[in-house]
Order: sequence, then structure tokens, then C-alpha cells
Amino acid sequence: MDANSKEPDIARRAHRRRAEREASLRARLLPDERVVAQRRGVVVTDRRVLFAWEGYPSGWRSDALGFQEVTRWSVGRRHDGRPLLRLEHRSHLRPERVAAHHFLWFAWGDTEAEVPHDDVTLAFGSERDEAFQAVIARLEKTDVPRGEDFVISLSGTREERTRGSQAFLRRL
Repeated sequence: MDANSKEPDIARRAHRRRAEREASLRARLLPDERVVAQRRGVVVTDRRVLFAWEGYPSGWRSDALGFQEVTRWSVGRRHDGRPLLRLEHRSHLRPERVAAHHFLWFAWGDTEAEVPHDDVTLAFGSERDEAFQAVIARLEKTDVPRGEDFVISLSGTREERTRGSQAFLRRL
């Protein structure tokens, strides 16, 4: 069995997971809410931003952040130039994977618990992303203060990150 024969199955699972994520977000919409934009696990409505992440042990988890809850926002960039949007807000409890057991400085096992968060960083594919533009437009319209721009870069130089990596090519 070669790698190409698995590709349709992998693509089918990816499409199914994406559809499940979008369905879980759509289920959280209020009856009178109007969707302004939707892209890659982020739904922007006329009142709030809904976002989803993969939960433990299975299924999707999501949270909604009303525009009136945002206290500050910042635009950032990943190392490759893709945009990020950091929204600071009052504390929300979000389900998260945590250690199940603790003893002194040791922690082990997996479980899920509600963890407080006071910001969220949303990732987008490009500045042309409809959801990215819709969130920024809404925040600017509501006069939410904008924080400083930021960059998330990889640690070290490329040489340091790839040191020790070797690829061997063999002609057939």
C-alpha cells in the first residue's frame, strides 16, 4: 500500500472534521444573529465572534466573545507573514486539557477542566480573509482601543533550528 492510496481517506476525514467544526459553531448561533463572515473555525456575527478548537477526548469546543466584552485588540504576524488577531477581554472559562494528577512538582495524566482566559489569539490565512476583515471593521466601529502590533517568530536562526537534521537521498 503506497502513500497515495491513503490520500482520499485522509482528505475525507479532514473534510468531515471541518464540517463538524462549522456545525458546532453554527449550533451556538442565536436565532436573531446575523453571520457577517465565516472562515476556518471563526464565525463573525453582528454581535460577537465565535471560535472553535479541538477538544479532549473528542469533539469540538467553542467560545463566543461579544464585541462589547473586548477591552483591547492587537494585530500580529506569524513568522511567515500570516495575520493574527489578539482580543483581550474579561475572563472566560474555557475547557482545556490539563494534567489529571499532581503531587509536589510532578504532574501526569490527562483530563479536561475549565481554565480562565482573558485573551484569545485568532489565526487567519491572509489579510484578505473575510472573518479577519469583519472583526477589525467591527472593532474599529465600536472604538475599542488598539494595542501594539506584535510578531510571533520562531526561536533561534534557521541554521540552529535545522542543525542535526539530515536527509539522505537514494536513486532508484
